[in-house]
Amino acid sequence: MRSIYLVLFVLVLQNLSAQQNLPVICANSKNVKIHDGLQYKPDYWVIFPETKPDVYYVDLPRKKTLVKFITDIDSISFTLNYGDVKDFIVLLNGKDSCYTQISASYPNLKTPKKLHTGNDTIPFTMKDNRIYFKGKINNSEVLTFQFDLGAEAMNINKKSVKKIKVNFDKKGNLFNSDGVNETRVSSKNDIVIAGLTWSGIEMYETKNMEHYEDAIIGNSFFLDKIYKIDYDNTRLIVYHKLPIIETGYVKQDMILDNGIRPAIEGSFIFGKNTYKDWFLFDTGQTGTGILGNSYLVKHNLYEKFSTIMSLGSKKIAFIHQLLIANQTFSDGVITLEKNKKNGSNYKFGGLIGNKILKCFNVIIDNQQGFIYLKPNIFFKKEI
Repeated sequence: MRSIYLVLFVLVLQNLSAQQNLPVICANSKNVKIHDGLQYKPDYWVIFPETKPDVYYVDLPRKKTLVKFITDIDSISFTLNYGDVKDFIVLLNGKDSCYTQISASYPNLKTPKKLHTGNDTIPFTMKDNRIYFKGKINNSEVLTFQFDLGAEAMNINKKSVKKIKVNFDKKGNLFNSDGVNETRVSSKNDIVIAGLTWSGIEMYETKNMEHYEDAIIGNSFFLDKIYKIDYDNTRLIVYHKLPIIETGYVKQDMILDNGIRPAIEGSFIFGKNTYKDWFLFDTGQTGTGILGNSYLVKHNLYEKFSTIMSLGSKKIAFIHQLLIANQTFSDGVITLEKNKKNGSNYKFGGLIGNKILKCFNVIIDNQQGFIYLKPNIFFKKEI
């Protein structure tokens, strides 16, 4: 019995010693800024001393990444490879030890089961500039899924609930174009699309869908994958490794908003001046896109766009020149968020919609954070 107590005592001492040897940074504010690879997050992280440890997950865990935490008075940096965990303490107001952890792993990765080895092909159809798959939920009848890279979570149309067996076991907040609203949530569901089966998928009920749409899925279904959206052949191909990149593709950096939603760099050009920023890659937005107030104010662009009309909290304006993947779009219109004092409702510079994005065949590398774009059959058609 003494030997057991001795072993337990040694383990406790080792644990205390390990905690005492952790790096310590100081803070007088709970708000922390984070640099995660190419992405800067000025308002993302809030310290919670009660959570031990409070875990931050790297946006691209499979990519070697430099992550920097910046408090109001101090900072700390780590370089992480896939699977790495870095622990440290944030000493808040000189008294509260906030145990913090950075993890290069996926917090809730759902990997599909496959019927065969090799690459997987998912056929799709197009309607109103959106991508649609056919599939089932919980062994339901065949349903229509919108593939929306601007969606963080899976959504189920409230009108489609009667078609499936679903258990709403909690409440949650859903953010979409209707704002933030509390809704019913179903924690565990099985999704089958083109021979791929995902289990344990969480679904949020929403009214904000077209009558012919049953569900919405996004990039969260392929977070550790590489896949191609091939508009020329109306198919999505999921690869087990990066394929040989065909001639004509332009390689660009990609970041993931909240570790899920892709964003790419684009530029608006006025005369000799170029205004570059990150924009969400939003295949669920049927138009050309929306520019956020913060981006427009930062570059003093409101007067440079020729406004056509006002529409509620937004304005419609001519595009002028938009540069993406070395291709210029100069026809059509884009939406501007109206000038407001309290920042913007849109992250980064805003979002680019699928009226433009569908003009490119796309390879998304969720492992290394790259996107490859090549003009397709829709390019040069009227925007």
